Amino acid sequence: MMNGIFRNFKRTGVTKPMAYAVYIGFFSGLFWSCIRMISYYCNFTKEPVSFLISNWIHEEQIITGFGQTLGSLSFIAFSIVASVVYMWIFRNRRGAWPGLWYGLGWWGILFGLGPITGITHIPTGIGFTLAMTDLCLFVVWGLFIGYSIAFEFTDEASREPAQTT
Repeated sequence: MMNGIFRNFKRTGVTKPMAYAVYIGFFSGLFWSCIRMISYYCNFTKEPVSFLISNWIHEEQIITGFGQTLGSLSFIAFSIVASVVYMWIFRNRRGAWPGLWYGLGWWGILFGLGPITGITHIPTGIGFTLAMTDLCLFVVWGLFIGYSIAFEFTDEASREPAQTT
């Protein structure tokens, strides 16, 4: 089924923006939720991959296998939404900097405004090192999404016909 969904996001040499954004979001969520899970189990961060659903799941279940799986699925869904938003707003931006700032912005929303607004339940006293780990994870996650989408929609050299001499 996955092959059928992602196989045809290019038709006649033109990329379908929405399908491509979902494709990038799915794989960025899958990859970075695994990295986030590894960083949690190696004690690089105190926030498990299920931090996005911490308001809707009991604290005892957050670190169980069910909670981590549900957290990974929620991070994949979050990444798909973030990729679609990036595609709508910033797809014509060139380079890596917009994606870097995009990831930084999401980190600020989730870790700065999240506890205040009740979106996330993240403890405020986690320490500088752990906060920097989460910051770096989100910056690289945003860079992955942003650069992947920007490269696809601004790489004009790949669309030119080959020169024959």
